[in-house]
Amino acid sequence: MINLSRLSLDRAPPLWVPLQFMAVAPLFGVLFAGVMILLGPQVLVSRWMPGMIGAAHLLVLGYVAMVMFGAMQQMLPVVAGSPVPRGAITSRLSFMLLTLGTPLLGIGLALHRPAWIAVGGVLVLGGLGVFTLTALIALARSQARGPTTQAMTLAVIALLVTAALGGWLAGGHLGLGWPLPRHMTDLHLAWGLLGWVALLVAGAAYQVVPMFQMTPEYPVLPARLHAPLVFAILAVMTLTALLPVPAATAKVINMTGSGMLAALMAGFAGITLWLQSRRRRRNADVTVRFWHIGMVSLLAAVLVWVVIQLLPGRGLWGVWALVLAWLFVAGFAVSVINGMLYKIVPFLVWLHLNQTRMGSGNFAMRVPNMHEVIPLGLTRLQLRLHLAALVAGLTALAWPALLIPAMLLFAASNGLLSWNLFTGIRCYRASLNAPRTTTG
Repeated sequence: MINLSRLSLDRAPPLWVPLQFMAVAPLFGVLFAGVMILLGPQVLVSRWMPGMIGAAHLLVLGYVAMVMFGAMQQMLPVVAGSPVPRGAITSRLSFMLLTLGTPLLGIGLALHRPAWIAVGGVLVLGGLGVFTLTALIALARSQARGPTTQAMTLAVIALLVTAALGGWLAGGHLGLGWPLPRHMTDLHLAWGLLGWVALLVAGAAYQVVPMFQMTPEYPVLPARLHAPLVFAILAVMTLTALLPVPAATAKVINMTGSGMLAALMAGFAGITLWLQSRRRRRNADVTVRFWHIGMVSLLAAVLVWVVIQLLPGRGLWGVWALVLAWLFVAGFAVSVINGMLYKIVPFLVWLHLNQTRMGSGNFAMRVPNMHEVIPLGLTRLQLRLHLAALVAGLTALAWPALLIPAMLLFAASNGLLSWNLFTGIRCYRASLNAPRTTTG
């Protein structure tokens, strides 16, 4: 049984608030794949290729950030006990700004269209601003002080830093007159991927892994220290880059900090896999498999980072950088997001139908169980497509001629994921609109 005792379910927002983000997000994975196919194998030459930069923003902003926005719209009132201020309005506004701005920004960067970058950048920064402001207000009001709330708070601040650095970089691309040193891009990536994405995944994991996967709780000390340490290391590395620190000292700080961040990422992945090995239910379902893929990908990304350090001649300029990015974003972040969506969406459908049943007094209304909301066969098929796309993507980095098959698999996987999520929404509507049964 799922333990709901720690959740403030009475404060849950309307179902459409989180689902608008979650159901649309995989379509940005399809868009990412389409842009990569149109750009062709030459986009894999370097991470500095404009096409790669633009496509990456489609995937990270349109897919990863979109789902995380939706998840936090649900977690803030239910887990932290603090609803987002004017949640219905602010969620709709941030959704619209991000949905409209991300394609303009991403495609504008890929094709070097200054006007698109300008308009898309303003819309995206507006969406991020609305989200971060309302989320920080909700977190400041929260009485909860556990590792989940702590990680969410630091992740939102990290997103704010990421957005500020991104705005600076976008202005540089538009020729507004300020320099674009490479360390600014590296800081933008570090705050976005390690500060925002990884910390929010960890914060969600502390709640959803024990609750949905029937594992023991995360060890208290690692859970409490993980987010503050990651945030502090990123802050020190950022100050080192921005202040006049001697080059030799800066190199030592950056190498030490990077090593500590790699160890913290590996530690989180290792603890999660260890907890999952101790599940009360021995048969792993599809969602657990997605988490397994995500944690193994994160460990593989750490290993690739170590290889990069041992090959300074190639460094972050060659294919290794793209391997690292693919493992982290598609392998770790997207896999975990898939796993969370297949638990969160059926749970929300079940929860809101139950609340409707109790509120209406129609106790004869049939509420489907969580396993009926999305057909198991479709989720298993999508898992296989996702795993095939990950392997094909890695293969394409070695043999770029395989880019098109890899991206077709990635598009198929995310198209099916979106179909599955909309199937859950249709299940909700069908149950809600079923003829009212009377007893007597």
